[in-house]
Amino acid sequence: MKKAVLVIIVIVVAGVAGAHWYYSDRGRFTTAPEFTGLARTVTGNDLVSDHDPSVILRFDSTYRHVGGQKFILYGVADTEQHFFVETTADDKLKSVYWVQYEGYLPDNDYTYDYDDSPLRVTLGDTAFFTDAEIVESDPNRKRRRGTDGAMARELLASHGYTFPANFAYARLVHLTDESRRRELMIIFIDDLEPHGHTASELLEGGAKANLRDEVLAAHLDRVRETLQVLPR
Repeated sequence: MKKAVLVIIVIVVAGVAGAHWYYSDRGRFTTAPEFTGLARTVTGNDLVSDHDPSVILRFDSTYRHVGGQKFILYGVADTEQHFFVETTADDKLKSVYWVQYEGYLPDNDYTYDYDDSPLRVTLGDTAFFTDAEIVESDPNRKRRRGTDGAMARELLASHGYTFPANFAYARLVHLTDESRRRELMIIFIDDLEPHGHTASELLEGGAKANLRDEVLAAHLDRVRETLQVLPR
């Protein structure tokens, strides 16, 4: 009898855990990527958008466009991504601009909120909510499918690129109007190794932790040096 009760408990717990995993996995609602019919166009090193927002992103000549894709993120937001990469002499990823245009679908009332972002950066006449951090990537970390990050990694991997193991990261987000339902997000990732650092050294308790703010400030300066936001 006790054994039967224990089996029932195990089954119920497993069922609850499985249901929680299934219904909490928003990525299952993300659609398959499409690579044609994109709303933004690329001319040389210019990424041109006619709406949301109507701007030109002009990247430094050290970068090249390696592709774009569109999909419905989590079933709630129309999303278009583009990627500009800087590579080493042996064609490994040195740094990457991940650009994402995103807007909630009309069948929901969600809004974006980045008021807690600690920094503000202005490029041209465009203001961005900004976050910056040092990242030590865990190659063994199990990542969910269907997130915007997973979609970005998959596209880059299709071109033979993976994120560096240690990198400086910045996320810049511009909300395109007062509705806060559409955004331009620019993520800049730069390998720390060519700069003579590792993430573990720069993070709290590391041998170079006192340099963290300086490294992140230089990272944002690099954005200002390699990216222009121009009116369309």
